[in-house]
Amino acid sequence: MSEYIVTLRGIRKNIKLSQNSKIFVESKAFHCELIKLTNSTFRLQIDEKIYDISYVKMDNDKICVSLSGFTYDLEVRTVLQDKVTKVIEKTGSLNQLREVKAPMPGMLLKIKKEPGQKIEAGESIMILEAMKMENDIKSPSLGIIKEIFVKENAAVEKGARLFSVE
Repeated sequence: MSEYIVTLRGIRKNIKLSQNSKIFVESKAFHCELIKLTNSTFRLQIDEKIYDISYVKMDNDKICVSLSGFTYDLEVRTVLQDKVTKVIEKTGSLNQLREVKAPMPGMLLKIKKEPGQKIEAGESIMILEAMKMENDIKSPSLGIIKEIFVKENAAVEKGARLFSVE
């Protein structure tokens, strides 16, 4: 059985899909059948009702669904993805200082952020060139850039402090 957390307008629902055409929304069961019409359009039958739906994937966990002339922005995560997101959000708000160090020696090509700027986990902060390859150095957590320890076009050694996030 596949289990998802679906959020619509801030309301979270636990959705379970079984192998025998059953869908459980919270604890309520429905019979469902999904027929693919094109790459992004489907015919969905839930109990005795039939819906034509289409969707557009916005990013990793966000999709835009069109159903009966109405558009809905949904956030769909597996239970594991939801737990990981909660842990990241929780650790990002603990005001702990984290330093990011150079993973390899190279030349710092570009600094994309400045101290004091709010950043998201995984957001690109700077570009480090090493062995003729550009490496995107990303934030390890949600927070604010506390300090940048290097300058553009500077050579850095492996393990050199690049920036800190609070």
